[in-house]
Amino acid sequence: METDVAAVAVGVLAATLTGAATNLGQETASAVVRAVRERLGATPRGRAALAGLDAEPGDVEARREAEAVLREEARADPGLRSALETHLNTSVSRTTGSVVINGGKVRGNQISLGPITVNKPNTTGGLLGLAAALLVAVALLVYGGVRFVVDGSAESGDGGTVKARALSVAETEQMMPGLTDLPGTWATSIPPGARGEGKCHEGGAEYEGANGSGPNDLKVRFLTYACPDTTLAAEGYTGRVKLQENPGSGKEYPFPARKFGDESTTTTYRVEDETLADPTQVGQHLMSRARVGTVVVEMHYGPIRDEAGSERQAEQLMRIMCDRAREAQKRG
Repeated sequence: METDVAAVAVGVLAATLTGAATNLGQETASAVVRAVRERLGATPRGRAALAGLDAEPGDVEARREAEAVLREEARADPGLRSALETHLNTSVSRTTGSVVINGGKVRGNQISLGPITVNKPNTTGGLLGLAAALLVAVALLVYGGVRFVVDGSAESGDGGTVKARALSVAETEQMMPGLTDLPGTWATSIPPGARGEGKCHEGGAEYEGANGSGPNDLKVRFLTYACPDTTLAAEGYTGRVKLQENPGSGKEYPFPARKFGDESTTTTYRVEDETLADPTQVGQHLMSRARVGTVVVEMHYGPIRDEAGSERQAEQLMRIMCDRAREAQKRG
């Protein structure tokens, strides 16, 4: 029986939306999520299915509709199917009396996957849909639930080795991006600034998305901590990741994203009606944190909803901030 790559791929997207970890690795999961979002976003039906999944990632009907659209796209485009198979490392196995799904077996009326045993669905569609659920279940067993992904490589993930040095307060302020440094149309909420209190100089800036002459709900906030050395910066980065401090005061969940700087992690959190006085900020937000040499970067971005904001733009903005931190240290 052939693995339904559309069901598995949509399952990976649903897992990231609900905050469940996957066993694909951060880069692979990110590639799958991007492929699914880009293809679903290419047609009106796909965009509607994607909106339904974003709103209710645990809803069975929303999943089925997204899977149906992606399945049709994969049939029409062998290149898409091949790309998904490559990312997911799916395999086709035909044996008598059993079906192998990523190491699990279906025998009789039960599916066994390590310590997991569930009843086998009565229909082929039910079995294929279950593959995605098993993928998420195995991830939770392997990783022990939700976790942060932190890479402590000495190499920068987006531009080579960082020449680390301490920045002055003035350099920290100059490092903060201005309106002309940001792609798209923005308005200033909090202008770039920096102060020298504490062990690390603190810089910040905040911008609102703007359509024509009026602002919209989208906001991006940059916070930086320019430390005296990489040791203190690494400690500060780890502390910020563990603290999970965000404007919504809610739990953060891992979100697949490319690596920034020397080490980084990206998470998602939701702002609910009762947690924030500003109703314009209700919805899903992204939080990216990174260390670039002696500088710790934190970026809040969102809400991502109703055509406002995108994961791609969030990644671009975080990369710009990390590039500026790198360049500031190189100039010394």
